[in-house]
Amino acid sequence: MIISRLELSDFRNYNELSINLSSGTNILFGDNAQGKTNILEAIYMSATTKSHKGSKDSDIIRFGSEEAHIRTILSNNEYESRIDMHLRKNKSKGIAIDGVRLKKASELLGLLNVVFFSPEDLSIVKDGPSVRRRFIDIAIGQLYPSYISAIKNYMRAVTQRNSIIKDYRYDSTLSVMLDVFEDEIAVNGGKIC
Repeated sequence: MIISRLELSDFRNYNELSINLSSGTNILFGDNAQGKTNILEAIYMSATTKSHKGSKDSDIIRFGSEEAHIRTILSNNEYESRIDMHLRKNKSKGIAIDGVRLKKASELLGLLNVVFFSPEDLSIVKDGPSVRRRFIDIAIGQLYPSYISAIKNYMRAVTQRNSIIKDYRYDSTLSVMLDVFEDEIAVNGGKIC
């Protein structure tokens, strides 16, 4: 799938923007602070539901507005698809594919695959392994959406198991629960390896 059109409304510095993209290489150029990175951020959000900057939805909405919209038209040789994202200041974002509202944001993963690398991402090299894992997890999650839920289940089970280990010295009956979480760790660990 390629992006053939991007439409923004009250997104960052854009009141309204409508841009057609070619199937080949597209080059965005202009002066500093004109909104080139904002276009890339909107594309990244269309693929992952999150900003590459880690910004809250309310920070992405143009100053003075209550909501923002991103519409991304995808196409290939066979069909066209539309991703609509509705950001609101005090509510969770709404996402729809071809007019059908998604129950969970993770349902969007895999429709549009992007890898975003910016100067801020040098932390992947400079910082610890958790930053590198997060970068890789996001990339893999786009190809295999079930990977994200396996990671969440794995991390939840590890946290709960560790809590039981800490409390075990006070209550030895917790050993039964320890086995349950160890099994959960093994099952989900196998899915993410």
